[in-house]
Amino acid sequence: MKKNKLKLLMSLLVLSVMLFYSCEEDDLATISLNEIVLSESALQLSIDEVKPIIVTPSPNATTEKVTWSSSNEQVAVIQFNENGLVAGVKGISLGEAILTAQNANGNITNTVTINVIIKIESIALEEIVSADPSQTSYNVVFFPENATIKTVTWSSSDPSVISVDENGVVAAVSPGVAVITATTDQGQKTAVVQLAASGDPAILGLQYCSISGTGGYNADTIDTTGAEGDISYTGSQPANNYELVSETLIVATESQFSISLTQSNNWSKSKIWIDWNGDKDFEDTGELVAEFGLDAQLNDGPFSANISVPVDAVIGSSRMRVQILDAWTDYGLCGDVANQTTKDFNVEILGVSYCSISGTGGYNADTVTTTEADNNLNYSGSQPNGNYEFFTEQTLGVTTGSSFTLELTQSNNWSKSKVWIDWNGDGDFEDTGELVIEFGLDAQLNDGPFSQSITVPNDAVAGSTRMRIQTLDAWVDHGLCGDIANQTTKDFKLSVF
Repeated sequence: MKKNKLKLLMSLLVLSVMLFYSCEEDDLATISLNEIVLSESALQLSIDEVKPIIVTPSPNATTEKVTWSSSNEQVAVIQFNENGLVAGVKGISLGEAILTAQNANGNITNTVTINVIIKIESIALEEIVSADPSQTSYNVVFFPENATIKTVTWSSSDPSVISVDENGVVAAVSPGVAVITATTDQGQKTAVVQLAASGDPAILGLQYCSISGTGGYNADTIDTTGAEGDISYTGSQPANNYELVSETLIVATESQFSISLTQSNNWSKSKIWIDWNGDKDFEDTGELVAEFGLDAQLNDGPFSANISVPVDAVIGSSRMRVQILDAWTDYGLCGDVANQTTKDFNVEILGVSYCSISGTGGYNADTVTTTEADNNLNYSGSQPNGNYEFFTEQTLGVTTGSSFTLELTQSNNWSKSKVWIDWNGDGDFEDTGELVIEFGLDAQLNDGPFSQSITVPNDAVAGSTRMRIQTLDAWVDHGLCGDIANQTTKDFKLSVF
């Protein structure tokens, strides 16, 4: 049955090509005695793929016919019309076969090399992050994974901005934007990535412009309340009137928080920007979030304002810029700007808001460490104020379907500990499977240390989420929101890949 279907398929192909060339039927009935000219010299076929081969007519032709043969019919078979001028070849299995066309005497021949392969359907680029900010590189992911020919050619739309070598290593050359393209040698499938370079010397990606200043201006204190992770800053005037503060403000889209500020003198005014869309500037509508004090007058302070996080704020890392400047001058955001001091803070924008929690009593997770994760935690800390802490200096990174081990020590043995992970990223820990560990038993002493393996669900939502660890009295039950007695809660950043 399969053989009959094969013959039918190839016969139809040959017939269709014959009809296409029917307007030259008289010419196609003869071929040159001097040579056999073929439309193809080599073909790559998939299994079951069929392609035509045409013998080109030439002047002074004879009525001599062409016959065809395959060196390996287990790899490729060929059928042809009565005079052999139109043929169809079909891939049968992986490998190579040589098709031979010859005249009746066998003294004039030509060949077509057939390679039956698994063809590339598409490709994607997978970045390999480099410690060098001016470089990165990409692996090519082939679909299907077992494609036969896995070679690509790399190119840049503007090598004077961003270059790429034959191994997919990308380097920033000068500020600007360029498109990097990988093109498969088989099938000409492409994958592209648009990259930006900035700075001098250039690095990959956009970066915030540098700024410096002059004069005796300073934000002595900057505090927030109501954010997912608040800042509480106190500092003197920095060298060159600029400082990138190590504290990180963490906010969620569609939420609101308060910020308060004190100035070092009353002839100043203050402005605060947040780069909501993460494009490495503060120039977009709505990014000037607070102005403290009026122009051309004394402004005593302290100052405070409520700030709303836009619903369309881009999730990820960003920055807040706070500038204290002379009330009789205007601001500047880049370069050497007189009569001002600028302080930048890192901002982490989350897609969801987690409920606040506080507690009482002497309970604490002294250490929390992980192993076998993509990016591990190594935390140690004392009992925090209000019995709650959001630890943001490290991020636990995991891959769906993988496993990692979490180890924990408690500050005392009358405690037990519970661990939740918000696998679906919906801003709570209430879903099935999100209580991942219980260390210790109820109503008894639990010495520890504790250790357990955690498997990341295959359907865990990729992106940023949170792990919550609560250490509480072994004789009471937990609570995840509000003021909960006899417990301390610590949250950790988690990225799912």
